[in-house]
Amino acid sequence: MKTIKNKFKMKTIKFYVAVLAVLVSTNLVNAQSLDMGIKAGVNFGTLRTGLDAVSEKSGKAGMHVGLFVRTGSDFFFQPELNFSTFGSEYTYNSETYESKFRQLNLPAMVGYKIVNKDNLNFRVSLGPDLNFNLKKPDAPAGTEFKRFNVGGVLNAGIDVGRFTFDARYSLGLGKMNKELEQRPGVFALSVGFKFL
Repeated sequence: MKTIKNKFKMKTIKFYVAVLAVLVSTNLVNAQSLDMGIKAGVNFGTLRTGLDAVSEKSGKAGMHVGLFVRTGSDFFFQPELNFSTFGSEYTYNSETYESKFRQLNLPAMVGYKIVNKDNLNFRVSLGPDLNFNLKKPDAPAGTEFKRFNVGGVLNAGIDVGRFTFDARYSLGLGKMNKELEQRPGVFALSVGFKFL
C-alpha cells in the first residue's frame, strides 16, 4: 500500500513540476511584464481534524518571508519560495500538545488582475502549494507528522506602486498526521516589495 501511495506522490510531484515548467516557459516567452520581489508577513495556522479524540484545537501565530516572481499581464503566473512557521495546540487523549512547524513552501499560482493600472492592481490567484517540514514537529506517541505535504492556495492581493499586500488561505489536501487525521490550514497576511 505504501508503494502505491509513494508512486502516487511522485506522479503528483512530477505533474506539478511539468505544469510549472510549461507555464514558466510559456509566460517567459510571451511575458508582457516581469516582477520580482520579497515579501514577509504573519501566519495563523491550525490543524483541522474530524477525529473525536482530538479536541480544544487552537492555532498559533507564525511568520513567513520569501521571494516571488510574477509574469504576465492580465493573466499571470506567480511562483514563490517561502520560509514559513506556524503552530497548533490541541488535546489528544486528555493530554495537551503543541506542534510547531518550520517549512519551506512553494506555491505556484495562476491568477487574474481584476484591475490592471500602471500603479494599482487588484488580483486573485490560486494553485498548488508544496510544503516541506524542515524539522519533524512533535507529535503524540504512536503518531507522526509527514515531512512533505501538498495543498491548495487561494490568494487575493493589491499592488500599489512597488508595494504588494496579500491575504491568503492555504489548505492541506492530504493528512499531515495520518493517525490524527490532521490537515493544516494557514491564513496569511503579507506585505511585499517589487524590486524588479
